[in-house]
Amino acid sequence: MVLKCAACGKFMPKDPAEGAACIGCQSSYHLACVGIQDKNKIVAGWACPECKAKVPRKNNDDTPIKICSERDLACAADQSPCMSPNDTAHDITADFSVAEELKLFREVLREELSSLRNEMQGIKRELSNVSSSLLQCNKRIDDLESSVTRVEKQFSKRIDDLESRIVSVESQSKERNGTDSTAVEAMIGQLKAELNDRDQELLLNDVDITGIPEEKGENVLHVTTLVAAKIGITLKESDIVRAERVGPVRAGRDARGGRDAVTARPIVVRLARRALRDDLLRAARVRREATTADLSLPGPVRRFYINERLTKNNRQLFNKARAAAKSCKWKFIWSRDGRIYARKNEGQSGVRIRSDQDILRIFGSENIGPNV
Repeated sequence: MVLKCAACGKFMPKDPAEGAACIGCQSSYHLACVGIQDKNKIVAGWACPECKAKVPRKNNDDTPIKICSERDLACAADQSPCMSPNDTAHDITADFSVAEELKLFREVLREELSSLRNEMQGIKRELSNVSSSLLQCNKRIDDLESSVTRVEKQFSKRIDDLESRIVSVESQSKERNGTDSTAVEAMIGQLKAELNDRDQELLLNDVDITGIPEEKGENVLHVTTLVAAKIGITLKESDIVRAERVGPVRAGRDARGGRDAVTARPIVVRLARRALRDDLLRAARVRREATTADLSLPGPVRRFYINERLTKNNRQLFNKARAAAKSCKWKFIWSRDGRIYARKNEGQSGVRIRSDQDILRIFGSENIGPNV
């Protein structure tokens, strides 16, 4: 570490023996700056003039009085500095110190320049590496740009091809729609009819019983046997595969506070044999005026009806046909094995209704209301 003299502020020599260090303030001084001619005369525990001046003086009466010589008096009278051999030596020492300080400054400057040169070389190497990296990045960017351009051209060509194909397909579909739509609709209608017929075949052993009052906790199987006995058909529990109420529960009540039979859910019964179903329907047609009297059922006496069970599509078609027949004053609308028939008067042959188009064709659109 390079030190500076605390007296003159100049650099100290590297050799510690060329200077003096104060034991008090730890500052370093040139020997000439503190008036030391011989470095061997530096005593241990040497203190600089400032530290000595801070030490309080003792009142010593035995201190002899210094006698001024004639030369000192003459110098004082002339008020001019007196040169002594010590002053000449001090000047020579000061010149030597300046030379040493310049030499030290030159060495320090050389070291700093050397370190600065090394740093500049490191910066040059880093800049060279950065430059090479930038060149590689620029090359990669150019490659990416060329790749993106090539891909854009390919996609643009593919998009143009797809657009032309779409236009061609649209034109072909428009041409086909005029000829194929009717055939497709006919095929869809035929498939729907076939599915409906197949579903209807699964219900050939089922009947619907409506108009029977509903009671909480009732035995639907027992109610079914009572209704069958009312129209003259004896059913055993083994003849009934399933008997249950279907549809949402409705909470309508009549004027007496009981449950209204109109709001009661229908009973769906599946019989073990189709012959039993046919006998039950035949007996129900004979005794059309049968009521709930003597069946021990809650509520007032009401008529009940037994019909074959239809699919949802057939049931909707039957309701539409019955409304159209009523508006056109046709007397007979019935179903048999899932097929719907209509007849205007007695003695005339019946016509089968398979779809809404048949209703329009048979009854005429001008005679049918908007709800049909």
